[in-house]
Amino acid sequence: MRKRSIKMKVTLWYTGILSVILGIVLAGIIIFTNMTGLSVTEEEVQGAVTGFLGNIRFQDDTFYLDADTEFYNDGIMFCVYDQDGNLLYGSMPVEFPRQTTLQSHNARVIENNEKQWMIYDEAYSYGNGKAVWIRGITSIHSMETFILMAKRALMILFPGVVVLIGVVGYFMTKRALEPVDDICERADQISSGDDLSQRLPLPKEQDEMYHLTERFNEMFERLQKSFEKEKQFASDASHELRTPVSVVISQCEYLLEHGNLDPEQEKEINVILKQAEKMSVLVSQMLMIAREERMADPSQFEDVDLGMLAEIVTEEMEGQAQEKKITLHVDVRGEQMVRGDQTMLMRLMMNLIRNGILYGKKGGNVWIRIYGENGAVIGEVEDDGIGIAREHLDKIWNRFYRVDQSRGEEEGTGLGLSMVKWIVKIHKGEIGVKSIPGRGSRFYFRLPAKE
Repeated sequence: MRKRSIKMKVTLWYTGILSVILGIVLAGIIIFTNMTGLSVTEEEVQGAVTGFLGNIRFQDDTFYLDADTEFYNDGIMFCVYDQDGNLLYGSMPVEFPRQTTLQSHNARVIENNEKQWMIYDEAYSYGNGKAVWIRGITSIHSMETFILMAKRALMILFPGVVVLIGVVGYFMTKRALEPVDDICERADQISSGDDLSQRLPLPKEQDEMYHLTERFNEMFERLQKSFEKEKQFASDASHELRTPVSVVISQCEYLLEHGNLDPEQEKEINVILKQAEKMSVLVSQMLMIAREERMADPSQFEDVDLGMLAEIVTEEMEGQAQEKKITLHVDVRGEQMVRGDQTMLMRLMMNLIRNGILYGKKGGNVWIRIYGENGAVIGEVEDDGIGIAREHLDKIWNRFYRVDQSRGEEEGTGLGLSMVKWIVKIHKGEIGVKSIPGRGSRFYFRLPAKE
């Protein structure tokens, strides 16, 4: 299920709530218009009928109309009936049902063939038990048509208004949340970089964004202190371990040379010596990492020919490769200059080549390639060894991570590749790996070429 952003969620809620409110208002307007329209028409007809009475003159047992009496006025037609319901004067619409019953003081809506009229009847008594009826008739078809057109117009406009509300709401929400996006972007830059001493700039207004930025800065400060303590601990622990490990190694070597040990004792001492030597290598690498992290300074980088450096390192690694009868192949295409620390870059190449030798097969090959491409220097170290399973590819860069089943019987410290990734990162480069179990691995990195 796709996750919606906060901007989209706020926009949907905002648009939904306003749409409901707008719908309620629209329904209220329609109902009110219907009720008000009929009420106004009813009052107009009643007033007109009452006014029409002024045209009638009553005398004894008879009545007569003024000569200037009008039976149609302002959309209202008037009819005069006797007490038996016979039409005496006036006319009515063509399709109006002529047999409509007279009902005094009762405004009604009459419908025939989809046409509607509002009628109002009044009876006036005169003489000896006689009466005259006056009926007012007005068409409400035009009013209904207008109301219907208004309803349709509103229904057509409603979706457009909702969309407009949504678009305006989205851009308003986006604008309101821009500081959050800036905070996230800056926080990501700081967290993915090597300098945790950077801080987010505080907004001018002390609103929610201001307090959020403060919390982020406090978090970065705690992280910085925590990482500094971790680095200091690793450096101190490694330094303190060097002496006891050296003593263990020297004492084991002395016992093996002068101890007159029986075969079983010699075997046990060799086991201790081997583990102490591994610990010595691990301590040395931890000290080297701590020292290089403290001393790393991009402002002190110099021009380095990575191709020449790869050739030098390959030559130094020939001895280790021959022990496993592995052939090293170097392919350097021209001068490939980068800005960097020569010692670190040498360590980068050394660790990758050693990794290829360590986990390559006996009698196999390791290929080292250095070439330029699109303003960058590309380095590749490929072997035809045992390879790495897919589920471990993203974890091999972690410190001390080792996967025995993917690495065979050879052993390492688990620090080499983590150091490689750190060196590439501090040189503002990228590194990756492709591997097929049983067929080998190819490590590749990209560094910015010297401009």
